[in-house]
Amino acid sequence: MDTAMHISGNNVPASASPEKAPASAWYALAILIGTTLFAFVDRQIINLIAPSLQKDLGISDLQLGMLQGLGFAFFASLAAYPIGWLSDRYGRRLVLGCCIMVWSISTAACAFQTSFAGIFAAAAGIAIGEAALTPVIFSMLPDLFPERQRNTANFIFFAVALLGAALGLALGGITLDLLGKKHDALPAFFASMDSWRVALILVAAPGPFFVLLLTTIRMTSNTGRIAEGGGPAFDKILPFLREHWRAITCIYGAIFAYSLPLGAVGAWLPVAMPRAFQGIDASSVGVQLGIAMGIGSIIGLIMAPLGIKLLRGDADLKPLRTARFYLTAAILPTLFILFAWEPWQIYASVGAQVALLLGTGALMPGVLQQLSPPHLRSRLLSLLGIAGAIASGLAPMIVGAMSGLLDAHRGLLTAMVIVGLPAWIVAAILMSMARRPFIATITAIRG
Repeated sequence: MDTAMHISGNNVPASASPEKAPASAWYALAILIGTTLFAFVDRQIINLIAPSLQKDLGISDLQLGMLQGLGFAFFASLAAYPIGWLSDRYGRRLVLGCCIMVWSISTAACAFQTSFAGIFAAAAGIAIGEAALTPVIFSMLPDLFPERQRNTANFIFFAVALLGAALGLALGGITLDLLGKKHDALPAFFASMDSWRVALILVAAPGPFFVLLLTTIRMTSNTGRIAEGGGPAFDKILPFLREHWRAITCIYGAIFAYSLPLGAVGAWLPVAMPRAFQGIDASSVGVQLGIAMGIGSIIGLIMAPLGIKLLRGDADLKPLRTARFYLTAAILPTLFILFAWEPWQIYASVGAQVALLLGTGALMPGVLQQLSPPHLRSRLLSLLGIAGAIASGLAPMIVGAMSGLLDAHRGLLTAMVIVGLPAWIVAAILMSMARRPFIATITAIRG
């Protein structure tokens, strides 16, 4: 029997179930969203206190760049898979609760550092703790929501995660502003400290409260903990990867590929625009690029659920087909960069790419949730962030290496197209190739 018919024929899948999520699931989602926003405040406070760190601790621009970029990206990527393993093995709420305490304690520890090495080590602790957010929370959602409502929960959480950086900056800024105005009114212990040190302690303080809230979540399905008697093989990921390597390769290969273009644009466009167009400075590029990416982000968040709703056919294949369409469509605005003669055309092209990328990216957690057995879900979802992080790190280096061989004025723009265009094409092809192995894998998982 054809696997597609097995899923969408007489054997009605869980996705066709009329079951609705109970109120406790939406309550749980609200707590997970609050936890995520709390994490972003702790993460963004480091960026907000950067001038104070440089002034009081003598941190250089290079060290600050390492603190804000390398410290988070490297350690978060390093910790993501082990945290996913622990989550699958010992329970997702337990591991997430431990990680909340890790990043909270690390944030508070930053307040007592007097050197770059100390701040860097504490920031690494924040990154390690927050590495749990994507794999663990996206793994919890299928335990809370039936398949018919899972995409809605995914899109809501994805939107919050996308906008979390801005909200984190706003809340952190409010905290610093209030401390600056009311510093003298603080208790003696805090009044003797610099405002930025007090801010770090205050934004870390809600950690135990969110851990307590986490314990009130009532799971409606698998909790992410290996059942007793499951045996060693049940907990191993390699047999699953060997059996379903085609689906894994296509999906994660596409994620890696579509992460390349935006990694190149984000790193190099502020440098490329002044070179290509006379009279443009880096500050104006930042403003225009921010507007373009902001508009693109909003459109992308709308496109993901809209594509699923408008597309006809097998519900299990809708995310893959929608993603393939968006990835194919991204080829045109990328190619247009080569022929753009006005700055606004470049920004419009980048905004379109961001919209299509996020329209695709918002679908991927749901795809990976379907692709992952419950006992491996956190680990497989941890690879989502790792693949994106590696691609985003490689793309700027590739563009930089190529640009020296090209035209001095538009060489960077051309290099971005040379990297981005094949990446979109490869991602679209891989997403198309994923159809049959994806169906075979989710059929095997559903038994």
